Parts: sequence; C-alpha cells; structure tokens
Amino acid sequence: ALRSEIADSDTAERGCQLFDSYAADSIACRTQLLAEGCDAVPFVANAASNTRFILKLASDAPESRKRTGELGGVAAVIDAMRASLRKTHVEACGCNALMQLSTRCPENVQRIVEEKGIKAVCMSMFKSEEDMALQEAGCGALRFVMADSEDTPDEVDDLGGLQIVMAALEKFPMSPGVQEHGLCCIANLCWHHPDNQETVVLKGGVELALNAIRNHPDQAKVIAFACASLHGISNDHKRHREVLGRSGAIPLIIEAMERHPDMANVQAYACAALQSMACGSFANKRAVIQHQAEDLAINAMEVHPRAWKLQEFALESESSEALPTSFFNSSTLLRPQKKVGKVGKVGNFLNFPNPSSIAFISSSLGHSW
Repeated sequence: ALRSEIADSDTAERGCQLFDSYAADSIACRTQLLAEGCDAVPFVANAASNTRFILKLASDAPESRKRTGELGGVAAVIDAMRASLRKTHVEACGCNALMQLSTRCPENVQRIVEEKGIKAVCMSMFKSEEDMALQEAGCGALRFVMADSEDTPDEVDDLGGLQIVMAALEKFPMSPGVQEHGLCCIANLCWHHPDNQETVVLKGGVELALNAIRNHPDQAKVIAFACASLHGISNDHKRHREVLGRSGAIPLIIEAMERHPDMANVQAYACAALQSMACGSFANKRAVIQHQAEDLAINAMEVHPRAWKLQEFALESESSEALPTSFFNSSTLLRPQKKVGKVGKVGNFLNFPNPSSIAFISSSLGHSW
C-alpha cells in the first residue's frame, strides 16, 4: 500500500506511525524492517513519527545505523527538522536520531555533514534556548558528530556551536544530560584550538566545568567530561593552567577521583587534567603532590588492570628516573601535549551501561590523550 501511494503524504505519515509502533519494542521487528520493505516507507514525510521511527531503527547496533543511513534516514531526519522549526518535540527527536545515527558510524557522520545537519542542529538549539530536552539532544548530536572526525569540530565552531553549547551549559546547570554532552563538546572544541580555549575561559567555561563537578557529584559521566574539558582548556596553555590552579580545580578533581575509584573514565580524564595543569607550573605541581594524586593514580591502575590506556599513562610516568614525584616530572608531563587524537572519541562509548568495561577501555581511550 505504501509503495503504491508513496506520493501521498497522509498515507506516508500513517505508515510511519504504524511502523513506529511496530518497531517500538522488538529488535526482531526492527531488523526485519531494515532487511525488507523499509525503503518503501519511512523516509518520505516530514513528520514527528518519521524521526521517532528512525531513532528506533538506529538504536540497536552499528549495522542498523549504517543501514538506516543508506536507506536515506539521515536526510529524512534533517528534512523533518527543517520543516518543523519551532516544533521543539520534533527537533529534539531529530537531534536524538542524529546522535544515534552518528554513533560509531563515520559514514553517517559524513552524510550529516553533507546534508547540512550540523547547521540544522545549531539553528534548532539557537531558536529554542529555553527547551531543556532540545538543548540536551542538540548537545548530544554535536558531541557524537564530532567524536570520530577531525573536520567536523571546525564546522561546528564556524556555525557558532561553541557559544550555543556554552549557553546551554549555563542555562541548565542541573541537567546531567546537558552537562555531560555539553562538556564533551567543549573538550572537543578546545583541543589544540587556542582561540576556542580563550573564548571558553573568557566566557566562564572554567567555572561551568567546576560547577558541574560540584552540582553532580554522583554523575560519573558528567565528572569525566568536566575533567576532559579542563584538560582541553589547559592543554598547551600556560596562563590557563594558572587560572585553573587559582580556581581550586585541583582539589575538586582529586575529590572526584576519591569519590569514583571504580569508574575508569573519571580516573583517566582526571589524571589527564591534572597532568595538563601541572605541566610547566610549579605551583600546580606542588598542589597535585600535596593532594597525593600519585597514590590515586596507582590505585586506579590496580582497580582497572584492563584499562590499557590508563595503565600505559601511569606506567610511562612511573618509568621516569625522577624521585617519588615522577608522576609529575616535567619530562612525562609534556607527553600528553602532543596531539594524538581528541578526547571526544571516548564519547561514543560512555552511552553504554558499563563504561568501565573492556570494550569501553580498549576501544576508546586510544585517541583520548
């Protein structure tokens, strides 16, 4: 019926609604839809049910996301968002769909870029800055689009994404989702980008990150990305290290490490942030040593023996010929300043239930330092 009436928008809309219900609670149904007949229906109407349906199709595995993109799902979501400006529930669902579609799927990231999806997300967030659900979904979409690409952070920055994300962080300080996704975006946008580092500091980004740690002491993902953003802000920037040292960042990060000894992501990003802050700053080195951060790093190695990047990081520091303060020896502190990747790559794996699992560690931390 849908194939024969494909030009009829009302029929397409009702078909989307039907398949939306059909796909809601069954992985088997979603797999069947992707395998046969899905191309006839879902990507025709600019409808809220369209974006919901695509979000469900893309929620299971990389293969499902890739197949959904091949069938035109990315373009359909972006078209629906453009046709539904000011309909925040559609835009939020669209942003969530783009977040799912771009997770661990570089082909879909390329499709999003080509279809001007980043502009659609930024425009939706800019026009509806009071809508928390949309801001969270928009930050999430930008986060995952940037996670596995060297080029998309520049496009996000060119479209005003940095300012839009910072406005969301400031507007919704008590939303764990906004803070998690937004701080990950800040970390990506600051990485080896002096202009963005300066903008973030001037617009209060340091305090936003520190307040996120204070406001969400039990939210490990928020704390991890707050530390990642501080690492990005201070990376290769002497004055920003001094700013962070004076702001009380070091004891706050140490406290977070003590509160979450079982969370590898918190330990890894906290160590990275401390290392960046201590590099070239004797005052910060003293503060880090006084708070016994080296003991915490050793404990993290013991608790997370399979976290290979955390192990490598600490072992390199321990192999220094310096005295017990070798963890903060200048020769090792300079190593993370070399650009080997973006912290955002880890973002793809923090959405899974067990972020300290071997999959999270072995697959994601390789490009995080």
